[in-house]
Amino acid sequence: MKFTLPRRQRKSFQTISGKPLDSNFNKKEALEVFEMIKKTYSIAPNSFGSAKGKKEDALEMLMIIGDQISKEYKDCEVIWRQGIPEITKVKD
Repeated sequence: MKFTLPRRQRKSFQTISGKPLDSNFNKKEALEVFEMIKKTYSIAPNSFGSAKGKKEDALEMLMIIGDQISKEYKDCEVIWRQGIPEITKVKD
């Protein structure tokens, strides 16, 4: 699968994942990228609306990527825990 992100998110994605945005990801790689972004979100400092909002940037990327993964792979579902998206595997 290929991820589609807004322009403001593309460089952050490439920095966090270490791969270009136009590369194809299999299911395992997509879930690993999601976890990398989630880890980045958890260690990012609170920015309180500043122009360099790393925490909000990572959260927005988590929401977008989580939604795309859940639509691509039907056995994955996005749930929210304390305002943070998580992917769970659902057996059909």
